[in-house]
Amino acid sequence: MHLKHRLRDATLAGLAAFTAVIILSYLKSWTHFMVLSAPLGATLVLLLLLPSAPLSRPKHVILGHLLTTILSVLGLQFIPDPMIGLAVCFGLSFTLMVLTDTLHPPAGANPILIYLADPELAPMDFILPTLFGTLFMVGFASIYHYIFTHRRYPFGPKIAKTNKTEEHLQNHSDITKTKRAP
Repeated sequence: MHLKHRLRDATLAGLAAFTAVIILSYLKSWTHFMVLSAPLGATLVLLLLLPSAPLSRPKHVILGHLLTTILSVLGLQFIPDPMIGLAVCFGLSFTLMVLTDTLHPPAGANPILIYLADPELAPMDFILPTLFGTLFMVGFASIYHYIFTHRRYPFGPKIAKTNKTEEHLQNHSDITKTKRAP
């Protein structure tokens, strides 16, 4: 990629990240719950800079974060030893994300974040911010890519569009070859 395009893309992504963090920071003061966390920051890196990566798909982002958050909240409630609870939740998060096809690397940090937070918080004080934050990030990435990359997020690898005439000629050629074969 040409340096000029790289500089433009890097600058746009940096400005978008700045904008997302400002919005979420102000939302914290309005809603009185934290919707921004380190794992969500890492998620935004993937969504803005690696949007076609399989682990950047909305399903992986939203469900991966929710799964690890809910699992960690349950661990806080039912495993009395915090070191054992963290280890169980951290390991089980990996296993469950793989088994449910919701693997999202930044979500793997949620058990650590939750176990380092105030254990007296209500479960919904973890779950609602995670849900809102991931929905915001996916929506923000969709808008960003629509405006600045002119592509719809989520998107995967580009599929070559074939010309209808070329496709028809290819099919006709295949049929002709089949008829001539002994």
